[in-house]
Amino acid sequence: MTKYEGPDLIPVEPKLRDGKRKVITYFHDECCFHALDYKDNNGNIIADAREIIYPGLKGDAWWDTEQLLKQIKHAIAIHNHVQPDTIALFVFDQSSAHALLLPNALNAWNMNKSNGGKQKLCKDTIIPQSNPSMEQHGQWQKMTMEDGLVKGMEVVLTERGFNVLKMKAKCSPVCPIENKDCCMAQLLSHQEDFKNQILMLAMVIQEVGHECIFLLKFHCELNPIEIYWGWCKYCYHQVPKTSFEDSKQLALQYLDTCSLEMICQFIN
Repeated sequence: MTKYEGPDLIPVEPKLRDGKRKVITYFHDECCFHALDYKDNNGNIIADAREIIYPGLKGDAWWDTEQLLKQIKHAIAIHNHVQPDTIALFVFDQSSAHALLLPNALNAWNMNKSNGGKQKLCKDTIIPQSNPSMEQHGQWQKMTMEDGLVKGMEVVLTERGFNVLKMKAKCSPVCPIENKDCCMAQLLSHQEDFKNQILMLAMVIQEVGHECIFLLKFHCELNPIEIYWGWCKYCYHQVPKTSFEDSKQLALQYLDTCSLEMICQFIN
């Protein structure tokens, strides 16, 4: 990964071992600009892969995983064209749109206690080597009964050797902190095969040879794009607006005004 040092931002290229490729980092985030926002008398705030939406009752749909995946695929195509023979590293925060699993992923929180009913069908799995009962290690586990009913958590856990006869299905309203066996959903979600489900976003990126990481919650100090948002919104709030169209044009203007050199300083 290229670093920029000193006040003149002198680029320092990485020394790569044979067979290694340079990493190009892309910080992803979302930001809202409110129409007609302007500072008060005290100065207080009242082709690229960028996506601009105008959500609302009669506007665009709110940002979701489908739009995100479309944006990332577009960003990957741009990266492959501009930076061939390098690895793209996408950096995301912990928003719900980023954490969506595949429709058939192993997700204990979407399962019922009993078989059947309204619950999604999970994919079949292999009981991991970390399972407490050694007899089940490496065994293929189907997620449906012989009659086609989707298995509930009670059957899945019992087949793995757990005694859950007196265990509740799920805690309410939430599970106690640092507890891994307070309920069936918590116990099953901590099993290795359930715990290590790949996110849909990560799968889209990794299957074409690139990588992604997810920042910790309350990560603002770790993501330089937050400084970029702050700079753009500060400039945006300095100018009075008279219409929604004015607001749109000014938001786009200041998103494009921040120089590459300044963005490098934000990253440093």
